[in-house]
Amino acid sequence: MSRLTEHINALGHQQAEQLATVEAMQKSPFRSWNGKYDLAVAQVEQTANKLENAIAHLQQRENQFGQWNKQERAYSLWDKSPQTVEMRNLAKGLQSPQLQERLSSIAKVERQELARGQASSTRQAGLSI
Repeated sequence: MSRLTEHINALGHQQAEQLATVEAMQKSPFRSWNGKYDLAVAQVEQTANKLENAIAHLQQRENQFGQWNKQERAYSLWDKSPQTVEMRNLAKGLQSPQLQERLSSIAKVERQELARGQASSTRQAGLSI
């Protein structure tokens, strides 16, 4: 944003110089016949358009920056909330090697029981036919 601000300042300075040139030319009684005057006015208009676009771009960037700051504050509040800290600690606890080993053994026993139950159902279905 600082480069954009510098660019806006340079365009403002350029426009001021161009306006001074146009004002000096306006004092000439033959300005309507002078192509330089028309060119100088066109340059002032062109610089004014560039300046307007740069200012609009700067405002857009400032708005975007404000949104990012708002999102950062919301994230920071969420990250430091007691519920988030508690969930983070719970996740760390669930990832402990002892608990992971216990969960794996429970899952293994459940798979074995499920396999036995399916085998028993298959045998019973075969006997009833």
